[in-house]
Amino acid sequence: MSSIYDDLKWRGLIADISSSEKIKNFFDKKLSAYVGFDPSFKSLHLGNYVTLTLVRRLTDAGHKVYGIVGGMTGLIGDPRDPKLSVSATLERQLKTKEEIESNVASIRQQLITYSHATDVFNNASFYKNMTVADYLRDIGKLINVNYLLEKEIIARRLETGISYAEFSYTLLQGYDSLYLYKNHDVVCQFGGADQWGNITTGLEMIRKTVGFKNQSCCFSVPLLLKPDGTKFGKSEKGAIFLDKNLTSPYEMYQFFINQPDEQVEELIKKFTFLSKDEIKKIIALHNKEPFKRIAQKCLAQAVVTDIHGNDEFEKCQKISNALFNDKLNSLTTSELFSALQGVNKYTVEDSKINICDLLVNAQISKSKSDARKLIKQNAISVNSTVINDFEFTLDKSQMIDNKFSYVKKGKKDYLLVLFK
Repeated sequence: MSSIYDDLKWRGLIADISSSEKIKNFFDKKLSAYVGFDPSFKSLHLGNYVTLTLVRRLTDAGHKVYGIVGGMTGLIGDPRDPKLSVSATLERQLKTKEEIESNVASIRQQLITYSHATDVFNNASFYKNMTVADYLRDIGKLINVNYLLEKEIIARRLETGISYAEFSYTLLQGYDSLYLYKNHDVVCQFGGADQWGNITTGLEMIRKTVGFKNQSCCFSVPLLLKPDGTKFGKSEKGAIFLDKNLTSPYEMYQFFINQPDEQVEELIKKFTFLSKDEIKKIIALHNKEPFKRIAQKCLAQAVVTDIHGNDEFEKCQKISNALFNDKLNSLTTSELFSALQGVNKYTVEDSKINICDLLVNAQISKSKSDARKLIKQNAISVNSTVINDFEFTLDKSQMIDNKFSYVKKGKKDYLLVLFK
């Protein structure tokens, strides 16, 4: 097997494979592959970023790799797994065609920017000349209903109910594979391990159409999970998006800096393009002095620089140093606002609020008496000004840049205050 395969295995980027012989042929002969992306939102997130790096690893090794944005499949959505959450027992909320088209355009641009894909297709183009009769004859006849019922995700959804639309989703994803195999010589599909059932349907369609003597194969990428078993890339506020307007570079930086020691080696292997030797040296240094968070810092630098550029990474370092060394006055307004994105937030419903009420409502103080005690100790400041008046009122006129204010308790406990 080729060296790129060995590297992907070492990094933990390959879970299931369809056929060792055909996978070997794919890697050795540097054949073409594709991976699909769901346009259910306008930006990809860190969970997708691992797949984007995989596209680059393969293209750098000489493969042609195509990115597919699901303009067609996104109109339906793949069946949710009821094992993942209670809400997964419900049908997906359908997006409008306009929403899907807008999301497709945004994600297509992100694929071009971050993945270095050979080309990016919208799979809606695969179906533009297809009638319902064509779909039933050319796609529906290829797959037996019993085959679909054996799919784990569909079998689980039968207990709670599944629409014909979501039941048919795997046929559409399978047809993507068949279309690309016939029209672009794409022999391999890869994707997240939770998509294995949909991915292998493509192999079945190719087999039914071309016969057993084909080169089609597939492999899955392990899902990234946090130590508690939840999906990686999620924070208390939601996903960590690649779009800086949705997740600031500083929030992303802090997300990586705060990763637990037990997971950082896995993440640095999967998220960075550092060599095996470089990673081994970083982990060895980290293990000697874990409190310095050497591995987390290398991880944050590599990913933030790759996604947002070196200038943004340096800003993140500046913000971090200012925030944790009580030097917020050294930051510009925009840098200060970015720094406070990672702290607790409180939105004031009225045009003003008493400082004691604010401290209690935002759960900085347990009670008003506790709030007054903190104020008396000069432990509370608003916009870097120490507050020593129990009757102090914060209002919109005191907002920085007419945008926000911030409260600090002690040396490092911050609160971002917004007004409706």
